Amino acid sequence: MKWFLASVVLLSFLSIAAAGCSDDDRRPKNPAFVAADAPEDETWNTSILFTDSTVLKARLKVRHARRYAQRLETLLDSGVYVEFYGPDGALNAILVADSARVDDRTNDMVAYGNVHVNSERSKTTVDTDRLQWTNSTRRLHSDAFVKVVDRMRGRIIQGTGYESDEALRNYKIYNVSGRTIPVE
Repeated sequence: MKWFLASVVLLSFLSIAAAGCSDDDRRPKNPAFVAADAPEDETWNTSILFTDSTVLKARLKVRHARRYAQRLETLLDSGVYVEFYGPDGALNAILVADSARVDDRTNDMVAYGNVHVNSERSKTTVDTDRLQWTNSTRRLHSDAFVKVVDRMRGRIIQGTGYESDEALRNYKIYNVSGRTIPVE
């Protein structure tokens, strides 16, 4: 009887221990669930500097930014403000847009939605809904509809497609539509 009772106790203990070691672990594998496509970094009300050695090329300010290391891109999704500086350190132009995407490999940027670029130096403004800045050449270009107000030359030009230096001094407008309207 003692042997039987000891066997029952031993079997009960082994079955309880075996149940605790089962593959059906009810604890969550990732207690702080992070989506696979979540950004590595997220920031609010921040500034990003684009430099070449010690020369400031551009200063970007944004209300909300998300950096995706796997995709090598940073998404700026509210209140994009960029100041472009010339090699002499002077302010060339200011760009304001609803949102933007920065390629982290090249630092090229595409601005989207209500894009407005103004240069007090060249007295020129550009309005479009999509504009790309190429970091290596320091040029702006777009394949979208653009409106250019050139107060220095006294004209307004519209068209589809645009290219210029970041100071908006030397620009080309492709597929010009409408007419040239003198600025008063």
